[in-house]
Amino acid sequence: MMREPFTLKLSGHLFDNEDLLPKYVDLIREFWGNGYKMAVVTGGGSLARRYIEIGRKMGINESLLDMLGISASRLNAQLLAAALSDIAYLPIPTNIDEVFRAWSTGRLVITGGFQPGQSTATVALLVSESLGIKRLIDCANIDAVYTSDPRVDPNAKRLDRVSINELMAMLRSRTIAGTYDLLDPWALSIAQRSGITIYVVGCGKLSSLRRLITEGVSDGTIITP
Repeated sequence: MMREPFTLKLSGHLFDNEDLLPKYVDLIREFWGNGYKMAVVTGGGSLARRYIEIGRKMGINESLLDMLGISASRLNAQLLAAALSDIAYLPIPTNIDEVFRAWSTGRLVITGGFQPGQSTATVALLVSESLGIKRLIDCANIDAVYTSDPRVDPNAKRLDRVSINELMAMLRSRTIAGTYDLLDPWALSIAQRSGITIYVVGCGKLSSLRRLITEGVSDGTIITP
């Protein structure tokens, strides 16, 4: 991949792995030091799911449950930014205006969720769009996009390349189970209107991420606008 800016979307699942997260810290610091400019968006992971589950049982409305998830994603962002405080902008941005200001300082921008009703995938695409970034690397809890859930469907086919229109059609027909965790229609529509290419890679595959960044070689799925 050319040394053009890119957005790195980190699955919240990564923050559940105490062994893997420090390796991401080292990798981000290494690439930043080698002149790669990026913005990072973090998901909420199990922390968000746990609080939302508790809140739903208590009868809390969906908008406020979203805020709990957003707070969890921001806590993950704060953890990562603290670990990278020598290069990261602090405090973490919480909206697009703050992202602009943080980006203009030349420091590493790390953020979580923004507002209710938005997935952090959507936030990652909004950040990319606003900063003119044309590549999003989605370090997901799955190593690629499949035609159906490979955990339950032995006939699920892995997609090496798929267009946004094709993926939107799959989402509409609900042939991709659980894809909201990966990419939702709003996120895809932003990628399409701004010509952003999305690279899906498994968050546990650091070697694949490194190869994608340095060589532009994808071991996962490329989603084209």
